[in-house]
Amino acid sequence: MKHPRSIAITSGKGGVGKTNIAVNLAIALQRRRERVALFDADLALANAHIVLGCKAQRTMADAFTSDTPLKDLLSDGPEGVKLVAGGSGLSELMDLSPENRHRIISSFRDLATEVDTLVVDTAAGIEANVVDFVTAADRVIVVVVGEPTAFVDAYAAIKVLHQETGRNNFDVIVNRARDEAHGLDVFKRFRAITDKFLTANLHHIGSVPQDPRLVQAVTQRRPVLVAHPDCPASRAIGRIAETLTGRNASPVDDRSGGFFPFAPAGAPSAEAIP
Repeated sequence: MKHPRSIAITSGKGGVGKTNIAVNLAIALQRRRERVALFDADLALANAHIVLGCKAQRTMADAFTSDTPLKDLLSDGPEGVKLVAGGSGLSELMDLSPENRHRIISSFRDLATEVDTLVVDTAAGIEANVVDFVTAADRVIVVVVGEPTAFVDAYAAIKVLHQETGRNNFDVIVNRARDEAHGLDVFKRFRAITDKFLTANLHHIGSVPQDPRLVQAVTQRRPVLVAHPDCPASRAIGRIAETLTGRNASPVDDRSGGFFPFAPAGAPSAEAIP
């Protein structure tokens, strides 16, 4: 049986388009015959369901208030993508204890036979929730834009994740690029900064262009890959999905544990979230 993988998508600051990329990348991977679940790990200020265009009947908050199993939290999104929604405006989800973060992470093993890829849309920044959810993922994608403040915040996020978790490989997507050449230039300038101070390996896996169709899709509460499948942003995200599933995918760190640890057949499921 194919072992499921997890991909965390994060950013140093908000407003760089991280959730749009997470949602549409999930759809692009689903189209490549992956069974995809999207976890909105911005637990207290969740909005992936809005971009995905689906109504979440239950959220991660239900796991805490009524011991709802993770499988019962799944909502149906476009084209077969499943959503595990976070909460909105819930202070109890903003500052989880380490034990509760671990319980959330370990609960995903109950989806191991139903999911090929878990896309984790983290909150922006470097709070404890973000660090733990990124640490649990197999692959980490950092979204940056070509602005000085975004560089500073993305560098800070990579520094913390590199030094505190031992992770060495980070994928980078440049969002709102003018074109491929501009996106590559932004990545090279950003990597030059990190190379001065860190030994982490950064891999440019693609750029997503500034595209008015993407803005229109958000207004319509539809993923751009669904609303405008042939627009430049959709094609770029499709190429990134192809890169991630192809033979030339960038390397990832060897990890143990995480969302889908290897476990012997018949191993007990994760303990319930209190």
